[in-house]
Amino acid sequence: MTDHVLLDALDRLHDTGPEFDDFLANHGPMAAEALIRLGGSDAVARWVDHYLPRLGPAPAVVRGISDTDWQEHLGDVRLAGDWTTYLRRQARDLPWHDLLLRWWPRLLPGMAASATHGVIRTAHAVRSLRAAGDEPDTLLVDELVHGLALWAARYQTLPGDPRPKGPLDAVTATSRLPRLDPAVPSEGPGIGGRLQSLHHLPHLADGLDAWNAPSVPDQALDELVGAASRVLAARSDMPIAFCHAVTAPAAVRLVLPALPAHLQEASVAASWQVVGGIVAAFASPRLPAESTPAVGDAAPPVDELAARAIEHGDEHVIKLTEAAMREFRRSEDPTLLIGAARFRERIPAA
Repeated sequence: MTDHVLLDALDRLHDTGPEFDDFLANHGPMAAEALIRLGGSDAVARWVDHYLPRLGPAPAVVRGISDTDWQEHLGDVRLAGDWTTYLRRQARDLPWHDLLLRWWPRLLPGMAASATHGVIRTAHAVRSLRAAGDEPDTLLVDELVHGLALWAARYQTLPGDPRPKGPLDAVTATSRLPRLDPAVPSEGPGIGGRLQSLHHLPHLADGLDAWNAPSVPDQALDELVGAASRVLAARSDMPIAFCHAVTAPAAVRLVLPALPAHLQEASVAASWQVVGGIVAAFASPRLPAESTPAVGDAAPPVDELAARAIEHGDEHVIKLTEAAMREFRRSEDPTLLIGAARFRERIPAA
């Protein structure tokens, strides 16, 4: 059964745009859902009150998108409203799972979209839909539409086509990736603009091919999220970028049970491409601590970590903490909790 608190939040956020201030992603639905998962249901309405004034209205349709020309409009953020309308039409005719399976493989090569917020928002919606049972509320289905539409409108590919069958584990492969010189200018605003500059970086594709991913997708994501958490814990520079290196593959895991085997494998490869791209774009100069557990601190108690994230109130802190706790329940890797605590300390409270 779906939490009425989530439905109330989705209803209040329903007519807001996918972005604000030109390129910043609307985190409202994702953060509300994560707050509930952290045990913060009582804080959701107040959090939405605080967040809503930052958002603008949903974008209008500009020209329309059809079944014959959708590929031409991938990555055209000017058509964000067109993508939402187009996918809503499909959602009226398809069960949500069929809609997901139609668009997940189409969008997967562009997982970097909106600094990975497209895939993350989609995954939070899928988790809610899977929990809702056979007759999910229309607000939940429409939230899936919003996630897919953002992903499509900001669709962004990265260099390489990873075949993760190399000789290295994920931590070692990540630590050896080439790094973009900080002097290379970004080709646009935000994380997406910096990722766009990766075509200036030689040998990135070779570095991505060096990981020997476990054959079981869930185990591969365990390795990948663990490697990303070491980078997050080690680096105080660009914390928002390294946050997404954890939350993006953790979000993909939420969708794995809804995917056939071949899409699970492809999703692992795409997740690695995004994590590797973020590290290559932002983690220069490299630090030795990126490849070691975060042993300098004791892992905070899980209940304390959740309570402090709820109190802190920043949308990234909320989402990262929930993802880290979820992943910790699988792997028992304390670096996840240490990384989440350090990240919270680096981000101003809301």
